[in-house]
Amino acid sequence: MPSTISTAYVDSTAVLGNPLDTKNFKGKPDEAVDEALELSVAQAQYQTFFETRLQAAQMMRDRSWPEFTDKTYLKFYEQNEKIANTHLEPTKNESDVKIASGTIEAKLNTLLSHIDNLNLAPEILAFDKFDKPLHDLGLAFTDILERVAEHDGGTDGGDAEKRLVRQKDLLKQGTVFVQDKWCTKKQAKKTLSRKYDGSFNFSAWDTAWKTVYEGCERTLLYGPNVYLGDITQFAMESQPYVFTIETMSYDSAKGLYGTFDNWEHVTPGMNGVSIASLAANTIGGRTIYDGKFRLTTLQENQVEVIKYQDPTRDEFQIQINGVMLLPIGFPLSAVTPGGRFNVVKQILYPINPQFAYGKSFVSSGDVYELSKVLDEMLRLFVLKTRKSITPPYINTSGKIISRRVLDPGSISSGISPGALQPIGTESQGVTAGEFQVYKEILTRVEQSTVGPSFQGQFGGSNTTATEVLEVQRQARLALGIIVSACTLLEVKLAYLRLPILTANYFEPIGEFMGDDNVAQKTYRVSSREVTIADSGKGTRLVVPIDGKLPNQDIIRAMEIRDEKETGYPSQRIYLSARQIKNAELVLKAVVNPKERDGSAFEKLLFREMVADAVGLYNLGAKPNVSGLQDQLGNVYGIDRNMLFANASELPAPITPEQASGKGTPNIGGISTAAPGMTSQVGQGVLR
Repeated sequence: MPSTISTAYVDSTAVLGNPLDTKNFKGKPDEAVDEALELSVAQAQYQTFFETRLQAAQMMRDRSWPEFTDKTYLKFYEQNEKIANTHLEPTKNESDVKIASGTIEAKLNTLLSHIDNLNLAPEILAFDKFDKPLHDLGLAFTDILERVAEHDGGTDGGDAEKRLVRQKDLLKQGTVFVQDKWCTKKQAKKTLSRKYDGSFNFSAWDTAWKTVYEGCERTLLYGPNVYLGDITQFAMESQPYVFTIETMSYDSAKGLYGTFDNWEHVTPGMNGVSIASLAANTIGGRTIYDGKFRLTTLQENQVEVIKYQDPTRDEFQIQINGVMLLPIGFPLSAVTPGGRFNVVKQILYPINPQFAYGKSFVSSGDVYELSKVLDEMLRLFVLKTRKSITPPYINTSGKIISRRVLDPGSISSGISPGALQPIGTESQGVTAGEFQVYKEILTRVEQSTVGPSFQGQFGGSNTTATEVLEVQRQARLALGIIVSACTLLEVKLAYLRLPILTANYFEPIGEFMGDDNVAQKTYRVSSREVTIADSGKGTRLVVPIDGKLPNQDIIRAMEIRDEKETGYPSQRIYLSARQIKNAELVLKAVVNPKERDGSAFEKLLFREMVADAVGLYNLGAKPNVSGLQDQLGNVYGIDRNMLFANASELPAPITPEQASGKGTPNIGGISTAAPGMTSQVGQGVLR
């Protein structure tokens, strides 16, 4: 273990084992006692074990650590926030200058802008249990992930806005925790039963709760509210348990948890003894309704919501103000797919492999210290400039002389010429040597972060675009670790979301009557604008269905019909919802961190690619001209059909009746395959 870890971690199970691991409960009554009393003793034992674990994790994290520069995590977190937001500390003296260069904040925003300009959307590769690639299924999951992310949590900004926030938090704090879950949000909808007549006592309306959003929701967790079971374990998967703390009003908590049986025992506020005395508590005299346990300080009408996850024992628990709401041993697998954590962790700069937290961009030693020196020099420059304009004087006259005598155009009498004598030699102002030192420190800060060219602040008028792009390319190499950390965060989030989608997205949302008067289930259909090979910009539909899949002729007929109706190329991918949920699939998330299509850097790379292709053509290679046309359209953000004429006409359409003798029902404006067709592709995937 590295020397920086000064205290070994001690799991609470070493002090008190989980009573669920053995039938020999501590304090178990004899067999003559009824079963109900025995259960209450078991609950009391488990709650003591549970609260001991919570306290162990809290005390371990909230002490000072060398990795946090001998600060506690809370102090470290607060310091990073102040640096990232150019916090101005209050002055101690009236003459002190309150100024900061904001260098780190400017560099941070520049870096965040660069990361936001990267395409970090995951692409999914799908394989069956025999490692056979399923190309169309990978495209389908990629499209579903993209569509779900557009309205993540039912917000207008979707995951694009949330990604910007979590990436900035990663740069600021060095460690972020992001939670993902499938949620259903409902909202009250009131409908007037008759026209409002202006009466104050009017109450003629009906209230119904309607679902306004059902889908995935990512949440950036507040770092100080997350407690890891073992701070010396680097990987999140190696944590024995994790819990989060959230403080909210009693009324808000009641709206979320008021239907639980034990909610009636929850009381707001502190209402209990100190944490120290709780550590010495024994089983005797305790019940699960005491409600005295607190890890934080609460206001009178607040409650403390603790959510506990233990994948090793497959346990999940919610405790509010010392009252457990779920049965002891409640399975985590009933809450998260596979019983895994629904929280991912990502660090920016690793400190050491036996510490769970990382170092941030703003707390890097050279950047932080150099920026403090810059701020100090700015303050001194302002003071010295003030002294050069209005230098201090010594009054040698023995009389009181008003400072107004130094005002421009002032005429004073009764004062000898030598009555006021300037002090010091600072009247010369900031010297060239002092300013050169300031520039040298600024250069070192830029070398440690990002230079002016990368920030869009170009050099002289003779700087060429190629030179600027080369400087920016070199800056990207220096920022490789940061980009890798941001990429890993998106990959982990994709892996966390995939099983959530597999378990929930392919559930039916309705029914329709087919041609044979048999009820067929309907599913969520996703559509996405993509570049379709040899056709240009178009729409790709992912259509889960119930039963067998249509053959390729039927699907092609539907694609042609879509093209005629919309005027744009169409591609359809049909999935068997039942097989997707039951198949042993292997889904791999891949993120290629490149600039978004249309950037100057992307266009430059495309030109180099075309030049290389021409060179191979001279050697006898035959380039795929259609593919190059598609890529050109992507890079410039223009439909290839606006630039190039189609080389071939669409084939004659094949109607569903010609192919199978059956019609295709239209559900919600989306054509679905006729039931009863046979799929020719494994795992229920067909283009």
